[in-house]
Amino acid sequence: MNEKLKLPEVIRHPYQLTENFIKFKFSAGENRILVRVLQRIKVHQEIEYSPQIDMDGNIPLQYHWRDLIPDNHNAKDRLEKDLLELRKKTLPIKSKMIVEGKEMDSVKHIGVIEKPEWTDSRSHVKLNIDADLYGFLTDLSKGYTEYLANTSFNLTGSYNIKFYYYVRQWFQTGGRRVSLEQFRRELEIPKTKYRSNTASAFKINIIDPAKKMLDEMADVSFNYSDLKTGKKITGFVFKFYKTNNKAPVRHNVERIEEIFDLLEGNFKLSKADRSRLIGLMNKYQFTFLKSIINTHYFDIRDIYDRSPDLPNAISKVILDNYDHLFKEDK
Repeated sequence: MNEKLKLPEVIRHPYQLTENFIKFKFSAGENRILVRVLQRIKVHQEIEYSPQIDMDGNIPLQYHWRDLIPDNHNAKDRLEKDLLELRKKTLPIKSKMIVEGKEMDSVKHIGVIEKPEWTDSRSHVKLNIDADLYGFLTDLSKGYTEYLANTSFNLTGSYNIKFYYYVRQWFQTGGRRVSLEQFRRELEIPKTKYRSNTASAFKINIIDPAKKMLDEMADVSFNYSDLKTGKKITGFVFKFYKTNNKAPVRHNVERIEEIFDLLEGNFKLSKADRSRLIGLMNKYQFTFLKSIINTHYFDIRDIYDRSPDLPNAISKVILDNYDHLFKEDK
């Protein structure tokens, strides 16, 4: 049961969202926020949990600001800018509308996130997801794209990110054979961009950098060759493959030491305790584990006093407070 508290490594979202991921020029920071939102939604799906909807029809999600940026980064100001830019973007979602008593098909435009909010201490961020958007994101009945959350989270460059989703969307087909105009359309490359020496420009500015990054960081990548009519390049043939890359580890040494510092003053940590605590940090979301220790310290202390085994004491508090913690969206 406690395994479900871990943020999922694999995300599935509807094809329509993939199309919009590719359509929008999401910055790396905006993409990371979306990845974390989708991971939280996936947790809700796995435990069959219906999140609480506030009076405005939104589902609030709260994060420590460091959970929205890569380890070893410290760009809090950039994160705020990404939140504000993401708030400007909308998704078209198929809906129903009552007109003169009759139900008609419609398209509803919904903001990707609503009302981003910072604590005065600038330690935590809360954002809201529209309930209709939440329903759209959890509906995989019309097909979905599956990918590794941490791969997407750690990619940089908007076209590199687009290419990752592009490869994941079509991966089961083995590859794609596309004309230059089709490639432009499918990657949402503006018609005014790279009009001269188009094939070479696509290779230099989009395809080769994306292949290099996916080869180095992602779970999938691609090879490609030219599609020619006579001597003229008129398109590309892509072949997709799995790489040997492992998903990046989320927790760095500084964050591990943060948990140790929290406990050292009140508990005696053996080498075995330290090793097992690192295991807990790899098993659970870092911020979640830190929150457990901060808010349930006396519960942990009581269990530890009766049976001095700190990692087990923390695990027991997690299990004992499982439903309560998720209902409060910690």
